[in-house]
Amino acid sequence: MSQLYSDKVLIVDDDTNLLAAIRRQFRGTFNITTAEGGREGLNILKEDNSFSVVISDMKMPEMNGIQFLTIAGQLAPDTVRVMLTGNADLQTAMHAVNEGNIFRFLIKPCHKDTMEWAIEAAIKQHRLIVSERELLEKTLKSSVQVLTDILAMVNPAAFSHTSRIRNYVRQIAERLGLENIWQLELAAMLSQVGCITVPADTLAKFEAGAELTPSEKNMICEHPQIGKKLLEQIPRLEKVAAIIAAQQNPYDCVENDEKNLPDDLIVLGGQILRTAIDFDLMIFRGNDAFQAIGKLNKRADGYHPAILKTLQSINVIDLTVKAKTVDIHELNEKMVIAEDIHVRNGMLVVAEGQHVNSSIKTLLKNYLERKEIAPQIRVWLPDESMEKQEVVWELSENK
Repeated sequence: MSQLYSDKVLIVDDDTNLLAAIRRQFRGTFNITTAEGGREGLNILKEDNSFSVVISDMKMPEMNGIQFLTIAGQLAPDTVRVMLTGNADLQTAMHAVNEGNIFRFLIKPCHKDTMEWAIEAAIKQHRLIVSERELLEKTLKSSVQVLTDILAMVNPAAFSHTSRIRNYVRQIAERLGLENIWQLELAAMLSQVGCITVPADTLAKFEAGAELTPSEKNMICEHPQIGKKLLEQIPRLEKVAAIIAAQQNPYDCVENDEKNLPDDLIVLGGQILRTAIDFDLMIFRGNDAFQAIGKLNKRADGYHPAILKTLQSINVIDLTVKAKTVDIHELNEKMVIAEDIHVRNGMLVVAEGQHVNSSIKTLLKNYLERKEIAPQIRVWLPDESMEKQEVVWELSENK
């Protein structure tokens, strides 16, 4: 008995009798949806782009199979596409493969066993594509997390904001309806990598909003390019590095479209990252969300209006939640460090605002064993048993 596949398969043809026959033949084997013609098929994909396989007839009214599958590939990039046609012409097959990125080419009339084999192969190909992408994303994220933890110990002040920046970038991207945002999240996590070349006292002045010398201003301006150079040699992080380099680029309302988001991921990512970083900096300097948005709105170099608008309903992590003094051995990953921790010679080892992780716990335990720090530190805690405390600001546009 054939295995039941839960993976969704869309079959598009203008022959209603053929579609009915396919539904009968593969009932209980595949999860099949049918569409009469390319237009109906595209409407289905616009509503649901989670189909694993799309099979299309070549000759259909309004649009042919090549046109349909090309657009289908744009709507659902991971979908594996198969061409079904009564035309055995080699030129048609080559054109279909080149234009529509076709996985298989089947000739009508297609035997049930042949079609079943083709659908099974396409489903396996789709699973391979998805699993490889997920493996890549998870591996990169895990590697970047390790890199971030290490760099946070080298220059803790620079990396005390990255978890909040990542949180804001993710929320902005979700509110803009963006998908596959892992590159934006990685850029947020590594946005401060270049700050390892900036002295801690200069960073402290910048974060506090104090006046900087020309030399110090130059250091702050250069750190995105330094971060880019550190990361662009890592495979698969070229775009992430470019987004990081663009994090200080101002929004140019003359060159950019105020109504639509930039098509270029690097330009869009740079604008999102810049908005998130500056918003977090405003909150860090003591502004509430409404005040922060107001100040960003008044800046001469500006922000993309659509991106800035997302801040009106963003979840702002409130670091003024309940504080408590705990033993270093009691630290857990729900806690946030509530004070700068210095060793006896004055060197900063952990900055206020950093989330506790295994590396920070080990670092503090090692300094405690050497009696370089006090056995107790202050941390921010979620309220009671809550995972984290967030304040949701709902700001109307007329405020």
